[in-house]
Amino acid sequence: MKHNIIISIGLLSGAFILSQPKAIAQDQITKELLTRELGVWFAESTNTEGEKMNHYSWYGYVDELELGRGVHFNVNAETKKLISSLHVYTTVNKSGKQTESLFFNSNGDVGTAVGLINGNKSIIRIQGVNTNNIIFSGTIKKELSEDGLKSHETWNELIINGNYVESTPKRENRKLVDTNLMSLFQNGEITSPVEKETVDFLKPLEKLIGRWELKNEKNNVTFKFQWRLSAMGSLLVEKYDSINEKSEITGGGIRITGIDPSNGRLTMWSVGKNGFQRRGGWDFISDKVTGQRENNTRLIRTFEDDNTITAYWQSKKNGEYTGENNKFTFKRVVETE
Repeated sequence: MKHNIIISIGLLSGAFILSQPKAIAQDQITKELLTRELGVWFAESTNTEGEKMNHYSWYGYVDELELGRGVHFNVNAETKKLISSLHVYTTVNKSGKQTESLFFNSNGDVGTAVGLINGNKSIIRIQGVNTNNIIFSGTIKKELSEDGLKSHETWNELIINGNYVESTPKRENRKLVDTNLMSLFQNGEITSPVEKETVDFLKPLEKLIGRWELKNEKNNVTFKFQWRLSAMGSLLVEKYDSINEKSEITGGGIRITGIDPSNGRLTMWSVGKNGFQRRGGWDFISDKVTGQRENNTRLIRTFEDDNTITAYWQSKKNGEYTGENNKFTFKRVVETE
């Protein structure tokens, strides 16, 4: 009987393979292909309430992490107020023929995406979880013009909050001369919303915001850390770099702290050359001491003062974190005008 089952499964698999249409050959995704949209892009639309919206997108690349970055702003066309934002981290997977992305928006949604590129066309399938713990999904199709200055995109087969949208109207994006989004704030094309108080779950981590350095006995910088708020204050992002004796970046990564809407817990994700993953979370031990959990280790940080942190690693044994391994001190980089 077992033998017959195996044969049946084999025949079924063979029939499934034979019935598939011929696959479209995908491009090997080189750095040049992944970065072909570098810069700032602009598009217009009208939302369901009849309000005109401006959409700004910035695409960048972090060389040392082989990581694509995307930031997308939705702006009220009349008031110029920033309404919402989307932040995307993209890597090329081991096959070299598809992208994988982790994304967050300012509303608290978190999701992943997988993408293919074929010539001037790309297709991205997204799936995520919103703050009501409801899964959403859809497909983005985009085509870049031959001169690389325009693109057209549609969002297809969207399932959001129990609603199905077969396809959105085609949106035209055009490349601007600006190379970063900050210039749009400076010239008034985008204005920040009224500043809100830091969300409660990030308040214990506010002291980390800024730039920090770790130096060796020769007073040479060996590690750099930078902490900043992102997604209109709903995320805390850490970028860290390891530095060699020639002051060259030899490694590093990005850690993102926010609420995982699937379980409501404060969570940390990591992004780097090897893709992304849920990495751990935080323990708030006292006003001056935090514990950053990563798998079976925990980094204890103690604020000696506003500009000095002593840190060490602990290992998890029998369900508890213990030890003071690799103790070190890093200092805040005081900004000068």
